[in-house]
Amino acid sequence: MSRSAKKPPMTAAGHLEGERPPEIRRGFVGGRGGRGLFSSHSLRAVRMSLVMVLTLGGIAGSSLAAAPEHPVKPLLWKVEGDGLKQPSYLFGTIHLSVPPVGTLHPAAETAFKAADVVCTEIPLDTATQMEIVPMLMRKDGKTLDESIGDKLAKELNDELKQVNPQLDSTPFQSLKTWGVAVTVPMLPYQLKGEQPLDAKIWERATKEGKATGSLETVASQLKLFEDFTEAEQTSMLGDVLKQLREDREAGTDATASLIAAYVSGDEKRVLDEVNKSMQRSAEGENKELGERFMKRFLTDRDAAIASVIDEKLKGSPDKTHFFAVGAAHLTGKPGIPGQLITKGYRITRITE
Repeated sequence: MSRSAKKPPMTAAGHLEGERPPEIRRGFVGGRGGRGLFSSHSLRAVRMSLVMVLTLGGIAGSSLAAAPEHPVKPLLWKVEGDGLKQPSYLFGTIHLSVPPVGTLHPAAETAFKAADVVCTEIPLDTATQMEIVPMLMRKDGKTLDESIGDKLAKELNDELKQVNPQLDSTPFQSLKTWGVAVTVPMLPYQLKGEQPLDAKIWERATKEGKATGSLETVASQLKLFEDFTEAEQTSMLGDVLKQLREDREAGTDATASLIAAYVSGDEKRVLDEVNKSMQRSAEGENKELGERFMKRFLTDRDAAIASVIDEKLKGSPDKTHFFAVGAAHLTGKPGIPGQLITKGYRITRITE
């Protein structure tokens, strides 16, 4: 970021004075999850599994300098059968928008254009996003530093300085601990100001007059984190900071690796990144916490989202739906595609 005197002064957080800090401006969506929280934004917890599932919905050190115009292959599945009069589509998103992620592959573009209804994980309209902000604020009367302790507070500030020398934890003091754990891995990408892919999809659907809907509620996504105790949230933040530090020392970048896997469109490669992160989360003193988080965030949600998709398809079998969800929900086993197969649908991967 430029420090030119001709530009408005910047706060310690590295954004322009008078501008909402990134975690407020995006309402943590644009992340899942963000991303941020949501596997959107809102929307990809423990160790780098948190980074993985929240980046996806999170080839170490991979560079996107020579990125193609759009992903090489789309993470796209056609849904047919079980009484449907028109095909519908499952599209795997990543809750960021660095090139070429923000441009739909031609096959995904065709599916989107054919859609009568577009559904994302949660509503991505401005009003809903602003409703999220107060839900992320602490209500225990403590600052973040008071809750996490001096040692972890220093580690957080040290990590933020790696993102931007002008950045410190001041803008995060009023946020819940899990919200900070979700946000820190995404900051290098969020500060670039790009609109996340799923948010672009929602906005475009609205502009083109398509019906829009969601597969989850904001409350249900927030509950994924709210149910963890403050001590568990602090452990999550500590693990995230530790993993970011270890990856930096090793010259790797888990988020960049995940982006590269997504751009390749290689389902196995994406799944390998997911499994790698899950394996790392199952190590160390927080193994039980990591396993519980992954079950709650992926396995349980896959089943719940698949049921909602089934209801929407049965409710409008003559309409084409375009379901945009975090890619981690589509590449796992059984994942949402597998869940829908058990419900009687025919699922076909589209790669070109």
